[in-house]
Amino acid sequence: MTLMWILAATVAGGVLSVLAAAAFALNARASWVAVLISYAVGTLLGAVFLELLPQAFRRADSLEGMAVTILAGILLFFVLEKLVLWRHCHVEQCEAHD
Repeated sequence: MTLMWILAATVAGGVLSVLAAAAFALNARASWVAVLISYAVGTLLGAVFLELLPQAFRRADSLEGMAVTILAGILLFFVLEKLVLWRHCHVEQCEAHD
């Protein structure tokens, strides 16, 4: 019986959070979206630099290998972002496709 209550609460919480996110997304203004994205990026960077990277360097066998892996990941995601934004537009006639 306890398992059923746990599953019901989990499903209800998931459904309510999706509905709240959808309601917020449908009514969001462009200025709020930029602020929320900045907040999310700052939170993720804070978690990485304050908790994850120090643990990774403590557990690594080779500090140089860990540093190279981190820099390669940063470079990979930089290149992926540039490739995605390179020719991205939402209209048929735009500067990128002329």
